[in-house]
Amino acid sequence: VTMSEVKNLLVLPRLRVQNANAISSPMTWGFPAMSAFVGLMHALERKLAEASLPVSLGRVGVICHDFEAQATEGGYIRGFHLTRNPVDKTGGTAAIVEEGRIHLDITLIFSIDTGAVESEHENIAKHIGELVAGMRIAGGSVIPNRAVPTHKQRPHWVTFDDDEEERMTTSLSTFKHCNSNIQTPVYWMHG
Repeated sequence: VTMSEVKNLLVLPRLRVQNANAISSPMTWGFPAMSAFVGLMHALERKLAEASLPVSLGRVGVICHDFEAQATEGGYIRGFHLTRNPVDKTGGTAAIVEEGRIHLDITLIFSIDTGAVESEHENIAKHIGELVAGMRIAGGSVIPNRAVPTHKQRPHWVTFDDDEEERMTTSLSTFKHCNSNIQTPVYWMHG
């Protein structure tokens, strides 16, 4: 499926994720691996099937508006803020497993297909927003985003026209709507 074949997008704007996993590979840290967002998409699809919502998700895009790595800075060296593990059986200190964490302000964009009539799209978007609010993203918890007005956090459905020029106008409008305070590039990944 190419982007020109995508008919609908679901936009979940300005989600606040606390303590997401910031280690994306053995050699890199700073943002969760894209596979974590694909995993969220698959988990969300299972929840939608349980709720008997007639939708399927095909791709996920991530826009990062802000981030706060949970790390201490000292010159060229950074160290993760680590949690204290419980003591072991002997009462001694348990081994530390280094876990990098980050707080994120992100917008998620899903390609979405449905058999539902257009008048149901906004209700479906709202329901999906409620489901995601109770899920974990990259191991982090979705919490209320107090830094952004509530009306800017409402999930919304974007339907594309078959006319190429109209599709471009809708795409640009959607991107501008999501584009405030972008800190990192937009990532888009197949499911």
